[in-house]
Amino acid sequence: MGPAESKPSAKAIFSLFNLGCSGCSGMIERKLRKVSGIKNVTVNYVTDTVLVNYDPGRVTTEDIRAFMKKLGYDSAERHHGA
Repeated sequence: MGPAESKPSAKAIFSLFNLGCSGCSGMIERKLRKVSGIKNVTVNYVTDTVLVNYDPGRVTTEDIRAFMKKLGYDSAERHHGA
């Protein structure tokens, strides 16, 4: 892959359920950023949403939801795309 080429990127927005506090938002962001294939994560405590930029060749939205479930948070995918 040359310097002008970039790795594929997609974004997904999830509704997040049972989010207890803003501190939990930061924990979710830190944990998700460590997942291979996830490029960036933003958790919004006020709107109970998670925005994830990821490499769809390395991780799927199902993988992301499963990881959030493993952390103790239920989620539903609201949108995904490039």
